[in-house]
Amino acid sequence: MTLTIEVRAKSGKANELYQTLQALLPTMRRAKGCVNCRVSPDSSNEELYTLSCDWDWKESFEEYMRSGSGSALIGALDLLGESTRIRVGSDTPWEGIKNLKRMRTEA
Repeated sequence: MTLTIEVRAKSGKANELYQTLQALLPTMRRAKGCVNCRVSPDSSNEELYTLSCDWDWKESFEEYMRSGSGSALIGALDLLGESTRIRVGSDTPWEGIKNLKRMRTEA
């Protein structure tokens, strides 16, 4: 399962957002079920970043989102992001951050 998070930084927060996402990567990569994870800046928009993560199972990602590290990711997106959209898989529609937040409360 591939998760893609596209986040546009708040004005003046692009560098801080990028550094924060980079700092979250080691913990995310160590999470059970995480196969690969990377942050990429958009070549045409310096305030736009894409976080792409491959997970062995959707349940592994959901477990990560319920962890303290998942909470830190949501907090960074809320604090530093102007807008965030997510997509699970490559052929699904883009959704809002509320879907990530909902994963934190579902068992």
